[in-house]
Amino acid sequence: MFSQYEADIIEKGIELSWMTWGKMRGETLTLQDISYLKSDTGRGFERIFSIKLNGGDMDFRIQQMISYIKARIMPDSMLITANTKPANLAELLSQKGFSIDNSGSCMMMEIDDYVSKIPYSKNISVINVCDVKQLRKWLDIINVALFGCELVTIEQFNDILNLENTHFYLGVLDEKAVTSCMTITQGDTSVLEMVATLKEYRRKGVATAAIDKALMDLRKKDIKTISLRAETDGINVYRRLGFKECFLRTVATCDWDKIYKKSCPCHIENDRIEKAKMILSQSEDIQSFVREMNNNQVIGKRIWYEPQEKALYIEKMYACDCSGGCPSNNTIIGQRCHCNYISHLNKSIPLSYCKCAAVFFEPMFIPLFGENILIEPVRTVLSGAEDCIFKIKLDVKNVNNQFTFEFPHF
Repeated sequence: MFSQYEADIIEKGIELSWMTWGKMRGETLTLQDISYLKSDTGRGFERIFSIKLNGGDMDFRIQQMISYIKARIMPDSMLITANTKPANLAELLSQKGFSIDNSGSCMMMEIDDYVSKIPYSKNISVINVCDVKQLRKWLDIINVALFGCELVTIEQFNDILNLENTHFYLGVLDEKAVTSCMTITQGDTSVLEMVATLKEYRRKGVATAAIDKALMDLRKKDIKTISLRAETDGINVYRRLGFKECFLRTVATCDWDKIYKKSCPCHIENDRIEKAKMILSQSEDIQSFVREMNNNQVIGKRIWYEPQEKALYIEKMYACDCSGGCPSNNTIIGQRCHCNYISHLNKSIPLSYCKCAAVFFEPMFIPLFGENILIEPVRTVLSGAEDCIFKIKLDVKNVNNQFTFEFPHF
């Protein structure tokens, strides 16, 4: 069990970490009811780290957050804590195409309770990182042992090296730098970050010595509390040092293979699907099918067939032609896009965002032409076009010069 006080300390540490990463070059920090850090270049830290959704239409707010993730406006992973609102967000996201990882732990400690019991070995030393040369060694350890790549550059970490509230440490074994860690402080609280040891030098006491040094330095500065988020393999180390496990470290990450199918709330009415089935059963060839679909206005503004591609094309109706659109946005997006979660924006959105609209067509066209069809956006108003066109690549067994083919039977 944990107290609200302990949850607040951990939450404060999380915010402190991500606000510090936001001081790196190439990072944009957004602090709102959904707070997140986004890399400007694709290199650097990214995460939604605080979610406090209160009141209003909760379902709409969550769906809009997911839409912003699909539009690449927000990062595709988020940290969920004991203070996250709504409290059941992880469960809701798991139903909408997110994978949930709660294998880690959120931990904290009262520094006055810490008792240093570290028997320093003569071949272990801990030094404070104070220049770029030492920072390079520190970052090399992080890149190899923690990230597995150069996720953050030396220039970015150098931006925060000399901040008054950051302190970097190198653990040295037999004159070789093998462990890194750092602390960030604010007021009388702190957070432990970037603890990593090169694989071949683990379980030799170097990480413990580095953390001990960091904790003793914090005590000298009258810092009262420290928190951290631990990976599974580090929990026992922190537990032995006196950290308390408070709650699971839960990370929700967008599963791009699932999110388009599970997150879009829009659907085609059943009567339209049944109408399309009836038209198909009465059609002699694909041209007659297309003609009757257009005559009956079953789907979209118009539908046509490209025989060389063996593909159908659909031009969607404009939202403003269907009593939709965003009244406060007079742009093409605002008036023509059907997505209420993003039509208020006045910016180009990646074409991939509209894969969910492609999924929208599946309940009609899969029963007509089978599971092996491929539906994809060709161009959309969100991506900067004048209209929204979708391509349905058919799995046609027999196509002759008259464009006739075998239809499934109902």
